[in-house]
Amino acid sequence: MINDITSQLKKIAIFSGLSNDALADLAEKASARKIAKGEALIQKGEIGNSLFLIYKGWFKIVTVDSKGDELILNKCGPGEAIGEMALLDQGPRSATVIALEDADALELTRDVFKDILDQHPDVSLEIIRGYSNRLRFAITYIERAIDWSQKIAEGDYSFIDQSQPLLNTADNDDDKAAQFLSAFFTMVRKVREREDGLKKQLEKLAFEIDQTRRKKDFEEITGTEFYANLKEQAKTLRQKRTQNE
Repeated sequence: MINDITSQLKKIAIFSGLSNDALADLAEKASARKIAKGEALIQKGEIGNSLFLIYKGWFKIVTVDSKGDELILNKCGPGEAIGEMALLDQGPRSATVIALEDADALELTRDVFKDILDQHPDVSLEIIRGYSNRLRFAITYIERAIDWSQKIAEGDYSFIDQSQPLLNTADNDDDKAAQFLSAFFTMVRKVREREDGLKKQLEKLAFEIDQTRRKKDFEEITGTEFYANLKEQAKTLRQKRTQNE
């Protein structure tokens, strides 16, 4: 069992520089976890007492908006560590982590993690690299949301075609952001549908107003003495034409 855990730890990026002896020692202190599809590995707001090392399966990192709808912030998979932020700043979990499929992970407690950092400072560098990658993606995520919000303000909904299904791979951060902003796309589609509905209502109202104006103009014309005399003259001419025939 220890050998199996050791082999899995070798695949985790932040431990790539540890010796086999260090990995074997760490394996004795790690706990194996199996997570079913749809199960939450981490809950937002709870106190973080451990971090998780994923070696099988994919997870989505989510929060909720003011209406309680899910917002996908990121995704993580084999070789990644998750949950270390709460161990470093001792704050509550900042997001919920849910399995996208049946998955396996290793759990390390706060004390074990602290010992690793004390004995192997290079692990801290790997963690910093991980944070840097997440920060870069967060910037891309925010840039996309701002850019698309500006397009909405201009009535441009062409970017909706960039919506993508949630997959386990993405070519770049832009594609990754497009996957995770599904809630944003749903909101935009509702805005466009509402705007299209308002346009139809305005067109109908404009038509009704035009019809009413035409009717009023017609009544004003046919109600004049001039129109009455003209109508009477036309009637007289028709009678004379009938008599001559």
